[in-house]
Amino acid sequence: MTTNPTKRPSGYDVLLSALRAWGVTTCTGVTGGGLLHFLQNLEPHPGRREEPRGEESPWFFTLGEYAAGFTPLGSYLAAGGLGCCVATTGAATKLLSCGLSDAKLHDIPAVFLVPLCSTKSQGLSPLQDTSPLGSNIVPQIQAELPGGVFVLDQPATLIPQLRRAQHRLQQSKPIVLVIEPNLLKLPSGEESCHFHPLRPPEAKPEDVRHFVKTFHAAAEGRRVVILAGEELARAPRAPRLTTRLCEQLGASLVWSINGANGVERQNPWGHGYISFGGNDAAMDVWKDLGEEDVLLVLGACPDEYTVNLQPYPAGKTFVVTSIEDGYGQLDGSFAHRSRHEFHQWVTPLDSALHALVEHLEHSPPRTRRASPAPANLNHTPRPPPRPGFVDLRQLFTQLDSRWAPGTLGFDDVCLSYKDRQYVTQRPHPNARFFSLYRGSAMGNVLGLCIGARLASPDSHVVGFTGDGCFRLFAGCLSEASHLDLLLFVLDNSSYGIVEQALPTILPGIQTSRRHTQLTPMEFGDIARACGWVGFELKPDLTNLDAILSLHRARAGQSILVTIPVDSEQVLGLNPRAGNL
Repeated sequence: MTTNPTKRPSGYDVLLSALRAWGVTTCTGVTGGGLLHFLQNLEPHPGRREEPRGEESPWFFTLGEYAAGFTPLGSYLAAGGLGCCVATTGAATKLLSCGLSDAKLHDIPAVFLVPLCSTKSQGLSPLQDTSPLGSNIVPQIQAELPGGVFVLDQPATLIPQLRRAQHRLQQSKPIVLVIEPNLLKLPSGEESCHFHPLRPPEAKPEDVRHFVKTFHAAAEGRRVVILAGEELARAPRAPRLTTRLCEQLGASLVWSINGANGVERQNPWGHGYISFGGNDAAMDVWKDLGEEDVLLVLGACPDEYTVNLQPYPAGKTFVVTSIEDGYGQLDGSFAHRSRHEFHQWVTPLDSALHALVEHLEHSPPRTRRASPAPANLNHTPRPPPRPGFVDLRQLFTQLDSRWAPGTLGFDDVCLSYKDRQYVTQRPHPNARFFSLYRGSAMGNVLGLCIGARLASPDSHVVGFTGDGCFRLFAGCLSEASHLDLLLFVLDNSSYGIVEQALPTILPGIQTSRRHTQLTPMEFGDIARACGWVGFELKPDLTNLDAILSLHRARAGQSILVTIPVDSEQVLGLNPRAGNL
């Protein structure tokens, strides 16, 4: 979009200038209402890879608001880029809010843009009334995102507001931009507007040196265990550096669901995932932690699915996080999550980890070295499924041996986000997998996959979803039909995770009162009607290779695969069931 140099830029000009500077290349959502004046400046996304467009405004990709709310998260997880989603005035804002919740809970920077109805209509019962007399939408969002909501309703304060919003984005936090459509059409009061690109946080050398020396002294004569948290997935050098660190310290390594992306598969000290979907070897290491041990947490991860509401149990806990005042901190610290002595540093993980490794190479500490991890990280027997169903152990094992380089995967809130990591045990060198488990909003996977595809067009994008999750995004399949996505639907005609947890939560409950059963659907027929290719995976997996080959060929059509699953086949751990 170009502006007349003799004319002061409008509020929309300023807003678009900020989005371009922040690196937003695509907005997703549905047009209408208060978005019309904003979206007239955006070209429709062509649905294929395009060359960079320089100073042009972002593309607009039409997508139902529920799925659209997750696309910026998929963009960030795939390529570290900032994404934007929009909702029309009023109730549609709430459809974005599940994605907003997960962005907050996983410390993901993203832009959510929503309009207000005109101030001139307040008190006149306007359609989609967002005022305090109607849905009172601004206080609603502010209650969930204090300090992260920026109301752009005054042309004179537009630039300062957007610069404050940029500061929040640089702190790995989502923002909500609330626009008053009529006022943004007016001149902004500025002769020109300029925004700097987002900058990653800078390392603090003195803090890093203090951390390295303090940790070195604490590790002397003690056993060290390392927990790889999900922030580690954002540190480019993390996989190799964590291996070197384990070698130097003789330290056992365990990881969270997303923290696996900061770990090398061949790390000899890698004991696996802990807690939800965790591996037996990792849980043995974690349960053995005590007052004589040192715990190094790389990218704080004290959520329920990782530590099951329990404090860090080591005698000395060291947390390194790159996010100031991130989710889970109180007064800027995770100290309340530690049972004993606690230290925390806020500094970029990549540089801190590199500095620690370099220091230990020159001054190796005399630690109590652990034994390498066993080849098989699970030792608890797990039964096969009943006849006629796919054995998820075999499926995830075969997929794990076949992932092509550049695979990006997402697990929806279904059995996959508990069982995949249990079966595969270690991260894959060709594939990065993510789960938005902290908010656990069902049906997030389509939006995540679309966001990943738009941000990383050369990647192979794969999603796992459940038959319950599918119902939340099925109406948006058509928009993704030509994006070459591969979507597996775990079909057990039930809310499988609840079904498996009920015997622990409510032993002896009557089947009729479980409320977990779903009406069967023909997922392949639905997919084909929406322009996808539909398959049903055979229980013996004999058509799996043909499906994967078609996906890798990038034939221009997305693929949906129905997997007949036995809800009675229990694989991954679910410690949360004991909390309910």
